[in-house]
Amino acid sequence: MTELRERVLHFVADPAKRLIEQFFDTEGPFAATTFDTMPDNDRNRFTTTDLLAVTLLDVALPPPSVRRLLESEAATFSELLAAVPDDIDLWDLSDEDRVHAEALYWALRELPKVGRTRASKLMARKRPRLIPVVDSVIIEALNLGDDSWAALRACLGDPAVRQAIEASRPGNAPAELISTLRLLDAAVWMRCSRSRSARNARKKSGLIG
Repeated sequence: MTELRERVLHFVADPAKRLIEQFFDTEGPFAATTFDTMPDNDRNRFTTTDLLAVTLLDVALPPPSVRRLLESEAATFSELLAAVPDDIDLWDLSDEDRVHAEALYWALRELPKVGRTRASKLMARKRPRLIPVVDSVIIEALNLGDDSWAALRACLGDPAVRQAIEASRPGNAPAELISTLRLLDAAVWMRCSRSRSARNARKKSGLIG
């Protein structure tokens, strides 16, 4: 069993379902389903709604990046986004499609002050089945290196791992709205975030701190 597999299985084990249920509670303090379901999520175009959605995950783009993404380079980003499939999961990603996804990722990274976290959250908003959210909490908790996509693709290629993640799915996070990747993201973040809301959720679920 690889280290990443062990970590994933740990974070989706009990009390993951209770934590994830709190994360996706639309009456609670977290992003819930709003990040994924906020309207005007054009398949092949970044919109102002996407920029609003990522603020729910505690990131914002600076004005120069907004103007390039939505105005001066909008056509380029739409072309790059259109090349990334929206109907496959990360573990089924082909090498060819990975090239397209990486092209979009690195184009986003060229925007001012858009690093690994901002780029991943923008892409996860547009391709939730394919692109994992990668921020400091997730990186540390899963001990991810630079190539997080490859590591997670290999790990989630194991049906038993996916089954374990799906077993933590609460009723307020239906599969037609919330991807397997988002479940994993929520489970890890709720277990490891040092935010006051996450700590309170852990206490409510029987965990200390």
